[in-house]
Amino acid sequence: MSSHAHGAAAVTAALLEAAVLVEQAGIGDLVVTCYDGRASITITRQCGDARSRAALAAALALRAGAPRCRRVDFAGEHGPAAWLEATAGAGETEIEITAHLVVTMTPGGPLAAGPDGQHAVISAGQPLPDGWRWVTDLDGDLGEAA
Repeated sequence: MSSHAHGAAAVTAALLEAAVLVEQAGIGDLVVTCYDGRASITITRQCGDARSRAALAAALALRAGAPRCRRVDFAGEHGPAAWLEATAGAGETEIEITAHLVVTMTPGGPLAAGPDGQHAVISAGQPLPDGWRWVTDLDGDLGEAA
């Protein structure tokens, strides 16, 4: 089998594995992207508020066989980002599940939470201190008092 045919077969297998997972979960408004032996499922904002998206990510992760979703907080040159992610195997396909979170912004910059519950505004372009995370829409109204 040529490498192109093998790649096409792997993408087809990834699409089928993702389709089965999405159909079993009964969830709409997802973005599914398939690669060679890998499928990425993104839970969009149309799926509900942050708590609903987190619950969907956890349910999809469980159905896919992932042990849990983990939170990722990132401070990059294009601004802060936070998301929930899980990775699992389905057949010969690696399935990545992602639900993006909205970082709470203040006039001074993004709001972060420390390990002891304290809040601080982090200047644009600055990294998060160790143990800190972005305050997001998953936190509810925490950022509104800042």
